[in-house]
Amino acid sequence: MLDLEQLLSDLRGLENELDGMGVEAVLDERDDGMPEFHFGEFGGGLSWWVNKGFYLTIWAGNLSDVYDTNIFREFRHELMRRLADQYEGKAQDTRDTWGRLCGDDTPMPANLAEKSDGYERVAERLHDAIRDDGVPVFIDNFADFKLLRQHDPRDLLTGVTGQRLRDMGLVERKYCPGDVFDELTDKGRAAVEYTARTMGISLK
Repeated sequence: MLDLEQLLSDLRGLENELDGMGVEAVLDERDDGMPEFHFGEFGGGLSWWVNKGFYLTIWAGNLSDVYDTNIFREFRHELMRRLADQYEGKAQDTRDTWGRLCGDDTPMPANLAEKSDGYERVAERLHDAIRDDGVPVFIDNFADFKLLRQHDPRDLLTGVTGQRLRDMGLVERKYCPGDVFDELTDKGRAAVEYTARTMGISLK
């Protein structure tokens, strides 16, 4: 069960960490005394589940995209991953808007180019902050997740997809007398389990 005092300290530390990266992070208090926070387009808060204790929640205006966990490091990882996606989207939206207005061949003004580059720099900082944090890989390509989830240990993954998954360390090529196959690594199994839990998908 999460300790509330430690959790509040962790959240204040996360608020300061994100502020230092250039992410606007605001930690407020609800009327019931529980913390509620806003990071970019995301919000979140603490919930008390009877017999389960405190849970951390991330939302983004879509009830089907709510993420709950009672593990702070996973909450930090998932929040930063989502924020990185958001800032990458902002950078692309800035470039796309300019392209629609003035054409792709027209150079962007310095202020817009700096704005787009700034979003990308924030995204890079967020990615770097979770690169080696011990949380399993989140498989953001659903086709890859489905393939790994249904993978038969004796199957061979071919083509670009198979090579990408091997490069990510999620599967490993195995050789036996008269046979060759791709097997999920420990990293791959942890990634499937973590992605399923994050997305609320049952593996049964």
